[in-house]
Amino acid sequence: MELHYHPMIYARLRQLFDAGDWEMLTAYLDGLSHSHFRTAGYLIGERLLTDVPAATFWDVASRLILWQPKAFTVTMAKAAAPRLSAGTLTLADDGFLRLAAALEGDSHLLDRQKLLLQWLPVIAEPQALERLFDLLRVGEARRRVDFLLRTEGLTAAFVLLRTLRFEEHDRDYLTAVCRQLIHRASTLAHSAGQADSLSYNLASLLRTYFDLQDLRGTFSLTLQPYELSRLDTDFDTFCRVVTKV
Repeated sequence: MELHYHPMIYARLRQLFDAGDWEMLTAYLDGLSHSHFRTAGYLIGERLLTDVPAATFWDVASRLILWQPKAFTVTMAKAAAPRLSAGTLTLADDGFLRLAAALEGDSHLLDRQKLLLQWLPVIAEPQALERLFDLLRVGEARRRVDFLLRTEGLTAAFVLLRTLRFEEHDRDYLTAVCRQLIHRASTLAHSAGQADSLSYNLASLLRTYFDLQDLRGTFSLTLQPYELSRLDTDFDTFCRVVTKV
């Protein structure tokens, strides 16, 4: 229980939040024992940051991530995820833009990856997802594909299709991506007993879209020529087609 709550630690953190004294916040955290430090991190992420204004959230997140990234990057990323999903934080917030700029260097590569893995699944708009890649310095198509293959949901699937257009000359690579999707669907079906029709249908869609004749298998998703024309530009059309089976 100590890990999750400590009244004296919570009271002191509450005082520091009310005062907006982030310099004193890091000084206080620095003086805690290891176990109390973990408790404080939990209280900050799970209680104190849930309903503060966006500017306050990003001020605290930036201060703590830049101060001790190993301790706080994932904590702050997890705290932000539900708020990004709910719209109480956005990628257009000035505080996030400042944080993204501060994490630009190679020394923060791992931190940017941690943020992406937590936030990609909760971004609902394709343009926002692509903007997140841009802001966190993931510009190369194959690096984006690596992240998208680890992300479930229709938004990630749509952006995956759009990203793979930059690799349409490499049919072996496209086929390999489809096989990864099929493997993901098969693995989930065997390990969790759950059907992953989206991954399998997406592989089928990509096979037809890129005319990947070497990709063998029995695919139930059939596409008409007219359905291909707007797949990579209209998210609603994509969703309707890829989920129709």
